[in-house]
Amino acid sequence: MDAAISAAHEAPPAVVLVSAGASHSVALLAGNVLCTWGRGEDGQLGHGDAEDRLVPTVITGFEAPGITSVICGADHTTAYSEDEHQVYSWGWGDFGRLGHGNSTDVFTPQPVKALQGIKIKQLACGDSHCLAVTMAGEVLR
Repeated sequence: MDAAISAAHEAPPAVVLVSAGASHSVALLAGNVLCTWGRGEDGQLGHGDAEDRLVPTVITGFEAPGITSVICGADHTTAYSEDEHQVYSWGWGDFGRLGHGNSTDVFTPQPVKALQGIKIKQLACGDSHCLAVTMAGEVLR
């Protein structure tokens, strides 16, 4: 069978998780692949630029193993790597919502150093903040 024809018949990777923000979305696909789409003005798509994406687009260069959670805030995004015990965030940084200790916008997924090594049970993002619940039941903000 022709490679182009066989490629056209391959099923896309299964969607594991999805989340939607104010004007962007993220999906975790089987195989530890993150796709984002929508408005990218503040870096919330994680592609290294402020461009909008009209279709789901894979975030390239983000190689964190064992992503188990992806959550959109209004204009920011978080992901958790269970293998690394590491939270990543990117997007609009106002009000310190990304957890990087400043208000700088971030255009690619970056580790949240304050949460490094902490086992996270759940992430939640609002309009201007994020929360993490540890496996011990502690709420971190």
